[in-house]
Amino acid sequence: MSVTVALLPNDADVSAISAHGSQGTVFHRWYVVGFLTLASTVSVIDRQILAVMIGPMKRDLGISDTMMGLLGGLAFTCFYTILTIPMAWLADRANRRRIIGLGIFFWSLATMACGFATKFTHLFLARATVGVGEATLSPAAISMLSDYFDRSRLPLAMGIFGVAPFIGLGLANLLGGAIVSHLEALPHIALPVFGEMRSWQAMFVIVGAPGLLLSVATLTIKSPLRIGRLNANAAGMTLGEAARFFAGRRRFLVYHFIGFTALAMQGWALFYWVVEFFLREHGASRAQVGFTFGLIALLLGSGGGIFAGEVAARMMRLGRTDATLRLVLGATLVLVTLGVTAFLVPGYALAMTLVAAAVFFMGWPNGLGAAALQLIVPNELRGQVMALYFVVVNFLSYSFGPLLGGLVSDQLFHGESLGGTLALMAAVNYPIGAFCIWRCLSHFRTALGQAEAWRAA
Repeated sequence: MSVTVALLPNDADVSAISAHGSQGTVFHRWYVVGFLTLASTVSVIDRQILAVMIGPMKRDLGISDTMMGLLGGLAFTCFYTILTIPMAWLADRANRRRIIGLGIFFWSLATMACGFATKFTHLFLARATVGVGEATLSPAAISMLSDYFDRSRLPLAMGIFGVAPFIGLGLANLLGGAIVSHLEALPHIALPVFGEMRSWQAMFVIVGAPGLLLSVATLTIKSPLRIGRLNANAAGMTLGEAARFFAGRRRFLVYHFIGFTALAMQGWALFYWVVEFFLREHGASRAQVGFTFGLIALLLGSGGGIFAGEVAARMMRLGRTDATLRLVLGATLVLVTLGVTAFLVPGYALAMTLVAAAVFFMGWPNGLGAAALQLIVPNELRGQVMALYFVVVNFLSYSFGPLLGGLVSDQLFHGESLGGTLALMAAVNYPIGAFCIWRCLSHFRTALGQAEAWRAA
């Protein structure tokens, strides 16, 4: 079934708007993509830097793998989940640039505050506060991109934005691992203004500070004209109208959310524990693993997301409007095998090679899943549908991915097999993801048809 989606503006619409300056030049639109990707990258570094400091933090705080799993997941998602929906509601009505700028400033301060924690409870609260700021970014950013780009270019724009977790993860491991190793070798650490600190405390301050400057740089981007509204004269849908709209697409949303939750849960578990896996079970050094996996995430994870976005855009121009989720299904089927075997094979080189291949395909779903959601909703709901997505998918995956990795390691393998832990989780999560995305496809095509119908009406 081939459906032409007119929910998003077509090329002529965007050209006409650009002529009046509302959406800016072509250069500015891609500059916004780059800026928002940078902001998202900084947010991922701020939350993911914890993964390269598990050893020093366990030593200094005297905590277990399970407690580190809590810090890596649930601590962040507490306030993030609570505030995502109200922030998205605001993004569908207020100035999105201002929301993003204030959010960057707040989460950067909160990241720096983690460096002053001396107990598990202090660090848990500081990590929770980071989630307050980061709740502002994705709904507002994705809403902006959906106004800047027509349907044939949106998958590529979203693909680029969607690689931020891999860029952030890559930089956190590539630079973070080396910096932590250097700080650990110093007899004492004293930062200007902040005084003496432990290695991981100093690291939080170092990675949080650049975000303060980035928040000011938000002034260089423009808020685009809102396009594709159901009612051009309305300030926004009421709660009841939004609920009825989503209820009419509930089968698509349920399968989409469950499938992407399974994929994201495995992804965050791998990202959080993969460095420790190579340290414990392959005898590698922290700097070695950080550098190698950092390059893998930076190049292959990012490359996979951009590649998938470009392929999806080309397929859509040829009439395959369900291309976004078809590509996600293909990547997930490949990951069923790679995700298990990468952590069971002998030898550092072979294991890292299979992890690298897995990371390439893990880069496909991020941007494509978000693009699929944007294709079936009007402007009034673009931020809110992403909020629902992040509340369900991010809360469950980021809360329980790292945590389950710690729990399974402690309780089932008694802390002796992170490889077995990650392989077992992959054997459960990827088949669930593949089944749900497969079931989602027909409902996606129906939702695309509904979007075309109400757009025409």
